[in-house]
Amino acid sequence: MMIAEEMQMWIVLGVMALLVVGLVTDKFRPHNLFFGATLILMLLGILDYKVFLTSFANGSIATIFVLILITAGVNSNFNILKYLDKIFTQQQKPRWFLFQMMGMVSLISSVMNNTPIVAMMIPYVMRWSKKMKIPPAKLLIPLSFAAISGGMITVIGTSTNLVLNGFMESKGVEGFKIFDFVIPGILVTLAMIFFLITAGYNLLTARKNPIDFVKENLKEYLVEVSLSQNSAQIGKTVQEAGLRNLQRVYLVEIDRGGKLISPVAPEEVLESTDRLFFAGDTTGIVEIVKEKNGFEFPKTQRFNLQGQLEIIETLIPYNSHLSGKTLREAGFREKYDAAVIAIHRNSERLRGKLGEVRLSHGDLLMLTAGRKFQKALENNTDLYSLGIKDQLGKTPRWKATTLGVIAVFMMSLVIAGFIPFFIGILTILITFLGLGLMSQKEVSKNLNLDLFIILGSAVALGSAFIETGGAKFIADEVIHVFSAYGNISLVIGIYLLTVILTAFITNAAAVSIVFPIAYEMNQALNIEASAIYLAIAFGASCCFTTPFGYQTNLMVYAPGGYKFIDFIKIGIPVTIIYSVVSLSYILIHYQMYSS
Repeated sequence: MMIAEEMQMWIVLGVMALLVVGLVTDKFRPHNLFFGATLILMLLGILDYKVFLTSFANGSIATIFVLILITAGVNSNFNILKYLDKIFTQQQKPRWFLFQMMGMVSLISSVMNNTPIVAMMIPYVMRWSKKMKIPPAKLLIPLSFAAISGGMITVIGTSTNLVLNGFMESKGVEGFKIFDFVIPGILVTLAMIFFLITAGYNLLTARKNPIDFVKENLKEYLVEVSLSQNSAQIGKTVQEAGLRNLQRVYLVEIDRGGKLISPVAPEEVLESTDRLFFAGDTTGIVEIVKEKNGFEFPKTQRFNLQGQLEIIETLIPYNSHLSGKTLREAGFREKYDAAVIAIHRNSERLRGKLGEVRLSHGDLLMLTAGRKFQKALENNTDLYSLGIKDQLGKTPRWKATTLGVIAVFMMSLVIAGFIPFFIGILTILITFLGLGLMSQKEVSKNLNLDLFIILGSAVALGSAFIETGGAKFIADEVIHVFSAYGNISLVIGIYLLTVILTAFITNAAAVSIVFPIAYEMNQALNIEASAIYLAIAFGASCCFTTPFGYQTNLMVYAPGGYKFIDFIKIGIPVTIIYSVVSLSYILIHYQMYSS
């Protein structure tokens, strides 16, 4: 299919616009949107399929996945939490705890994937807040912000930096070195930490933890029903008693003489002393009792489960395959050996028939679990438990020592310039595998195909954006608007454009849209390339004002009981501080003030 060159440009711009709209509205999964956009361009003959395939061979994408696997290996073999107790046990002042926690998280995030770090730290921070009687909302936003800013200390600290490096290398531009971000990254991190432990601390909300609200208002979530004295249901299974596929409600658990049975299997036989607890639309339970089929409400108040019932908090992470499905469609009970009693979204409880609610990333699921629940979570990335994990099995000292020596040696060779960074980290990953510290099952669990599709498609779309002239068209418009004020305003303009996009779409998507524009600007004007690309990097990670701008914000959103306004209130001043510090460094370091 032959399409005129000018028409190709407008088609690419249209496809990019639709991609942005799709990402903002969140109606489709991101990997489907990216792949769909590239597929349209290939079908129209605008994007060569060879370019599409080459995009997935990008070295930075491979680097991202090797780092993800190394991070997973560290988390599964080394119990970092036990060292936290030694650091934080004596700390009773929340501001001092914040200072230490944010400093440590920032440092770790500079070399490790920040999503598992935040997943690991959420239950620890919540446990500390409960112990000190401090609302977790005072601590969880700073946890996320520390992971974001800490990721900017090195080029490997966040996948966004590596994606940008991939774009640069695909166009023959020299990529950033591992420590090119150190000074500006440390500056923005220190500035943000100082603000959050001083004036910013008072801007952090003090909302109650949703799980505490559930426990305090348990009757709203669970309704107790018992068997009447001569009930015909005694001796029947749950299935036979008609309790398996109820309308609007479901049987969560049975209290049998103090022993809790949860989740309840269809073949479980009902006994005369059973107390049955139902969740869902509580009006539906009244109908069950009204039918006079052997069920009744207790004559005395015996709802004392608060001391017995263990409510487990779980979170649906970004890119979870549970997103978009109902509990029934996902086979939740069978897969996780758990029963959901409540779903919280945007800090609000979802009511009605839980089995018909379409789950979304960021949802907080309150559930009761059976014996197989923890095992079901071991090789699963679709659901995070927000409880402190059991002690990890001890890694043999000789294995830990061997791994440490090889890791230090490889990174020393990288820093000295003797071997490429990718070779260094690949050797470390192979060491994990060779020592048996990671299994093939763990590797496959952490290889996220959705992320791979997004990153490869983003590189391909960026190439089409440049080759068809779409990026040059927008770059010329940006230059026209900002050039009257010199190169300084152009760098600031690109930075602000990136910040605006990253507040509503993923960081990788923001970079894939802005990089081609910046590339064309750099071709047309005498601007220091590193300055403009560094501005994109810091702009893409400036995602503090919305819970949806970055995955770690979304992870703390529900556990902290936050409202959207809470992120705006603290995010705007943090964004201003972060932007002033990062842009000041860029403009001064690259002497943009003299241009």
